[in-house]
Amino acid sequence: MRVRKAIPDYRKKQHTGIEEYLLFLKGMVVLLAEQKRFVLYEYLVFFWKKKAFFLIIPLIFTLLGFGGSYLVPKDGKYVGNATVFTGSIKLKALTNPISIEADYGKDVHGVMDIYVSSESYIKIKIYDDNKERLEQDLQKMTAGVEWALVDSFDRRYKATEDAIALNQRKYDALEEGVLASSSAKLESNNLTIEETSHITSLLEYTEFEMASTATSISKMKGDLEFFEPPSIVSQNVNEVDTYKLEFSLAGLILGVFATFLILMLWNYINEARRNYSHD
Repeated sequence: MRVRKAIPDYRKKQHTGIEEYLLFLKGMVVLLAEQKRFVLYEYLVFFWKKKAFFLIIPLIFTLLGFGGSYLVPKDGKYVGNATVFTGSIKLKALTNPISIEADYGKDVHGVMDIYVSSESYIKIKIYDDNKERLEQDLQKMTAGVEWALVDSFDRRYKATEDAIALNQRKYDALEEGVLASSSAKLESNNLTIEETSHITSLLEYTEFEMASTATSISKMKGDLEFFEPPSIVSQNVNEVDTYKLEFSLAGLILGVFATFLILMLWNYINEARRNYSHD
């Protein structure tokens, strides 16, 4: 009688090995979870022990930020700002920054910055270390720019008024002269057919010219109503802003972040040393 040897069940052993590995992984996860449960608490305790650093380090960074504000490059200790409204004047010679600086900034001692916005405003900035001299330069330059704009406005306004008066005289002459005399001749009934045709054509032309002249007068009167005179909007001299507050706040925020990073690194190094000492 042949005896059959027992064949080992490799699949069962294989399953047993996988189950043991999974149990090992599960144990490691549980162990790590137990270890990490109190990590945040340990950091909080460490931060509380070193709470003085939350005052010292941010204070140091704040002072560094405040001191750094003095290192910001600036063109002068004081800055003069002026804004001039150009009104209805759009001439490039009067509203171009290069022309303004060349014509009215000849005697200015400080550093100039001129900008003309699309909303018809000339913005002038002058930097200087001497406040009294800056006030005089700003006043002189602003007054010069305003005078040139007002002069151009007055001449344009007067030219428009003269054009209205000229067209009005033309209209009156056509109405009282040509139109009246031609109408009187037609009403006399003493004209030939050729004369009547000629006068009729003249009347039609006169009426056309009168209508065109009246339209021009109306348009120019409307332009005068919407003419905006130039004027000085604002003018002042102040100390140059060195952004002390902004730099100080930035330093404070960076100091708080730096404190957290430094203390976290400190605590990590301490834990690492303890672990190596146990080993």
